[in-house]
Amino acid sequence: MKEKSFDPLEMIKEILCFLAVSAIAFAWMLIMLLIVSFVAVSVIRIKLKMMIFISVVFMIVIDIFYVIRRIGKKREERRIREMLGK
Repeated sequence: MKEKSFDPLEMIKEILCFLAVSAIAFAWMLIMLLIVSFVAVSVIRIKLKMMIFISVVFMIVIDIFYVIRRIGKKREERRIREMLGK
């Protein structure tokens, strides 16, 4: 069976999607923490450094799940191609 040839454009798309997912995850968590901080200012005191740290940790967790999911999709595509004999 012949493997699919390397496509640099496809790799660039994958990298850009990964960066977009990372940026969205970081921004979403930071915005949510800022909203919670403004709403509950008398109850919860979260400093900006802590918010950024929590957002980075959240982003890393989301990135790990994203990479695992992409690997799973690639394996599934390869398995289907092998079943079809392509």
